Amino acid sequence: MTTFRFFIFVFSLLLFACGPKEDSLEGRFIIYSKQVEDNPDNPKGLYELGKVYIEKKEYQAALKQLNKATRLKKDYGEAYREKGIALFYLRKFLDSEKAILKSFKLNPAQPNIATDLGSIYLTNGSLNKAFLYLKVAQKRENNLHIVFNNLGAAYAKTGENKEALKIWEQALQINPNIPETHVNMGVSYEKMGDKKKALIAYQKALKLDESNAMAHFNLGVIYAKEQNFQKAVKEWETALSLEARDENILNSLAWVYEKLGRKKEALVMLSDSIKLSPYAAKTYFSSGRIKYDLGDSDGAIKSFKKATLLDPVYGNAYYRMGLAFNSQNQAYNAISNLLIAEIIYHKTMKMKLFENVQTKLKSLFEKHQTERKEFRDIQLPEALKGYDINQRQNQIRTSKEK
Repeated sequence: MTTFRFFIFVFSLLLFACGPKEDSLEGRFIIYSKQVEDNPDNPKGLYELGKVYIEKKEYQAALKQLNKATRLKKDYGEAYREKGIALFYLRKFLDSEKAILKSFKLNPAQPNIATDLGSIYLTNGSLNKAFLYLKVAQKRENNLHIVFNNLGAAYAKTGENKEALKIWEQALQINPNIPETHVNMGVSYEKMGDKKKALIAYQKALKLDESNAMAHFNLGVIYAKEQNFQKAVKEWETALSLEARDENILNSLAWVYEKLGRKKEALVMLSDSIKLSPYAAKTYFSSGRIKYDLGDSDGAIKSFKKATLLDPVYGNAYYRMGLAFNSQNQAYNAISNLLIAEIIYHKTMKMKLFENVQTKLKSLFEKHQTERKEFRDIQLPEALKGYDINQRQNQIRTSKEK
C-alpha cells in the first residue's frame, strides 16, 4: 500500500515564483543564449543561462550550462548552488547535496544557503545534519516561512507530529498561502489518526493551488485506505497529469488499477515506473505477478529474474518464478526456485509462507517423481549458502520456565 509524502523546499525552487522579474523569461533566455554563443567561456553568462533553464524547468540543459560555469570558475559558489537545484529536480539527491555543500563552503554567508543545505540533507535522510543547518537558517531570519516548512518536515520525520504542526502554524502565520505547508500538515494529521483535519488540510492546499500534485496524491491515499478506489483513481490520475515523472504516483495507479481488474493498464504504469527507477526490485516483482496473471509466463519469468538480481533474497519473487516455470512444465527450474524461496522464508521466520511452499514442493516432488537430494547442487544466493533449514534454533528460556 502506498504512503503519504511530505513536501520539502530547496529555497531556490521558490525564487522565481516569489521574486520580482526584471525581464520576461523568453527575453532573458534570448539575451543569455546570445551571450553564451558569443562567448562560450564566460562563467557569468553560463550561470545566468543555467538559471533561466531552471526557470523553464529544463533541468538537464541547466545542468549542462552550470557544469561548464563551475569548470571554468572553480570557486563559483552561486553556480554550485544552482547546480545543486538542477540536480535536485533531476532527483540526483546525493549529487545535489555535494553541489550545495560546495556552495556553502565557498560562500557560507549567502542568505539562503543554510536553508538549501538543510533541505537537501532532509531529503537524503540525514536528519541530524538537516536540523543543524535549518537551525542556522532560522537564526538568519531569512524567508522563515520556508525554513519553518522544512523544519516541520524534519520533526515529522522523527515522529514528532505535534511539534511539527506547531512549527507549520508559525510558517502559515508568516505566509498563509503556502499550499505545500498545508499538505505537510495533512500528512501529520493523518498519521495522528485525524482524517477529518487531514482532508481539510489537503482541500486548503488545492484551494490555493489546484495543480498541487502531492495534495491530489495524498487525498488518493486516504480514499484508497477507505477502499474507495474510484475516488483514489481520480486523484492519482490527476496527480499523474501534473507530475508524470513520479514513480510513487505510477506505482499507486498500478496498484489501484489491479484492484479494479484493469491489469493491462497497471502494467503500463509499472513499465513507466521502471523507466524512471530501474533498480526497484518490488516494481519488477509486481510487473511479473501481473504478467503471470495475464498468461504471459515468459514475461513473468523475465521480470521475476530481474527482481531477484536486484534483491537476491526476495522470497516472493523466487516463489512466483517457481510457479511460472511450473506452468511451463519446467520441473527442475520450478522446484529449484521454490527451494530457494523455502530457505528464505525459513531464515526470515515467515513460517506461514514457509509451510505453504513446503506443501507446494511436496506436490511437485510427487508429480515429477523426484526427491530433494536431487537438488543439492542448485545455485544459491551468497547470503543463503550454508543455511540449514533443518537445524534447530537455539532454545531460549525465561526465569519463569522450568
